[in-house]
Amino acid sequence: MRLHDFAHDIINRARANGYATDASKASDALIRPFGEHDEQKATLMSLQGSTLALCWVNAEGKAVPYDETAFNNVQREIAGLQSKVDHNTKILDALDAKVAELGLTEFSLAKLKGQKEKLRMEINQIRAEENDSLRSRWESVVSLGGNRATYDKLPEVIEARAKAAAQIEPIESDILALDRQVRDLESILSKFKR
Repeated sequence: MRLHDFAHDIINRARANGYATDASKASDALIRPFGEHDEQKATLMSLQGSTLALCWVNAEGKAVPYDETAFNNVQREIAGLQSKVDHNTKILDALDAKVAELGLTEFSLAKLKGQKEKLRMEINQIRAEENDSLRSRWESVVSLGGNRATYDKLPEVIEARAKAAAQIEPIESDILALDRQVRDLESILSKFKR
């Protein structure tokens, strides 16, 4: 499913059903611009329709404004909004293409950031386990009058740190990949005009 389709589906469900989970998904930074874009298009159509009320049709079949100033103000507002809608359509198309390129199946920036935090917690857990497993060695070194340099040279310490580093390395590369994905998506989203 494309991001565009998912976004419209979840936004429509949030509006129709009013469930908190749907509303939460619809308010995600990756989804919300699609709803805002729909609102911008609805406002544009409303403004375009309101111009008819500002005019009368003369004998030649041409629209003649009742109040030229008010009519011109509405026309400027329509032109500005049309420009914004056109720009945002391109931005949302680029966002949709980037999501497809990244192969994302979870259409949520919050979930991507949550995955990143979960991976950071895994790293912290690995480091804590390493420290816990070596605590007795540290206490032995300290009780014998040793220092950090002595402790760092112990084969058990070197081995435990190497093991932890081997476990942490792929997790850190996953975090970097998630960081790039979030940065790429946020870069595109920053161009969306509100």
